[in-house]
Amino acid sequence: MSGTRVTWLHTNRRVLWLGIIAIVPALGASVIGFSLASTSLTRWATGVLTIALAYALGLCLYLMFRPRLQYANERLLVNLRPGPPIQVPIDVVECFFLGQGPSLLPQLIGFRKDVEETSMIVIRLAESAEQWKHFDVKPALGLWCDGYITIRGTWCEPITSDLLKRLNDCLITAHRELRAQAKARVEAETVPPRVQEAE
Repeated sequence: MSGTRVTWLHTNRRVLWLGIIAIVPALGASVIGFSLASTSLTRWATGVLTIALAYALGLCLYLMFRPRLQYANERLLVNLRPGPPIQVPIDVVECFFLGQGPSLLPQLIGFRKDVEETSMIVIRLAESAEQWKHFDVKPALGLWCDGYITIRGTWCEPITSDLLKRLNDCLITAHRELRAQAKARVEAETVPPRVQEAE
């Protein structure tokens, strides 16, 4: 399992699919509008719109294949901010459990005043792992402080009891592999050298 990246937690693909479905017709219409534009102002406006929609489509496709959590090379790869994932040694990851908190979805003015709540996945890290206590992440995606990584359910695949069980099973398997590798290394180092046979 350690050689290649294995996805443990996907992003919210349903929302991204909705975005793609909405963007594609608008992009097609803007391309047609650009090709039929009769004035330079109209051509400039439809050109800018086409570029913006193409960028939005590309971003949706990129995010579709950028999981929230992956595992590779004895590291948990956490994608909660732009750029490369934060690589957490798997031996400091203790467990996954269910949490609850604000979704941080934008609110429409004049509509619901109460804060919308969402399910969250909480990852507990070892208390001794001081260097992994806190990282700056994108607040809309989650929170990382005091040795706990919180992933908002708004921007990941649906959180169910089966998902949490699968995450903890993956973690147990990774820990077993780590222990087995450590044991094999110790045994290899403690094997006495072969006694040469007398001629």
